[in-house]
Amino acid sequence: MITSPFVSFIIPAFNEKSYIANTLKQLHNFGPKVPYEVIVVDNGSTDNTIEIAQSFNDTVLTCPVGTISAVRNHGVNKSKGNILVFLDADVELTQDWQNNIESTIKKLIETPLLISGSRCLPPQTGNIINKNWFSILSISSSNNYINSGHLITTKVLFDDISGFNEELKTAEDHDFCVRANQAGAKITPMPALKVIHYGYPSTISQFIKRERWHGREDFKTIKTILKSKIALITIFHLCILSLSLIHVMSKGLVEGIILYVFSMILVTIPLTLYKFKGLKLESIVKTSLIHYFYIIGRSLSFFDRITFRYSKKFR
Repeated sequence: MITSPFVSFIIPAFNEKSYIANTLKQLHNFGPKVPYEVIVVDNGSTDNTIEIAQSFNDTVLTCPVGTISAVRNHGVNKSKGNILVFLDADVELTQDWQNNIESTIKKLIETPLLISGSRCLPPQTGNIINKNWFSILSISSSNNYINSGHLITTKVLFDDISGFNEELKTAEDHDFCVRANQAGAKITPMPALKVIHYGYPSTISQFIKRERWHGREDFKTIKTILKSKIALITIFHLCILSLSLIHVMSKGLVEGIILYVFSMILVTIPLTLYKFKGLKLESIVKTSLIHYFYIIGRSLSFFDRITFRYSKKFR
């Protein structure tokens, strides 16, 4: 059992000059009221991320080669803490975080086989994607997965499951939670630990690119496809797309487009209502449209796999 908490913040970074100063400033403003250290692990930045981080007198390490998992593991290997806070370089702590972290630390002391943290909130802007996707997404919390952009656990649990899987280029946090659960750990989100993520995409093209990246591990094998709901939905979408293209060739362009659009309406609206329970009526259309682009991004992930465009470089 942990008796005297010491917190290690592990922050991977790659070309984060726009965010890293604010992240470190707010971390020190709203950090825990127990001993802690901050470890920034740079993954080969070509901007002045390292120099900015060093100006805060925190520990700055370099890990220029490897996946995001390798970067996080490297930080943990050099850390002193028995409590680990994984934080992305564009995520900001808040006063609410500081007000509520003490109770989370207490739970970790009492139950070392525990993962906590919270889903990152978007900044309060009028951006349509923030308002109709990330803001409402942050309200829902899963009891079987916490994103590594803000994940809190113990060194005991981290060592028990050998850290993050360095073979994975994405979805490493989901894998971490699955293996932790299999090892007997509890996953307990703490929405009161509010953090703000400034790196969410602000345009549809950025959103598609993000989901294209995040979905790649889902199509690694037949087994991973069958275990992923969104992978199966993506395959279904590709079947609809294929049938619509066949319809275009046999019946004409207009008929094929109508078939595709009508089919996707029948797919995305129910999926949106399922994913975002209690969604207000005025948000259904906008969120369903964004959900469609989410599926488009995941479909591109599938093509990246079958065309071998999945780069060995994790970005």
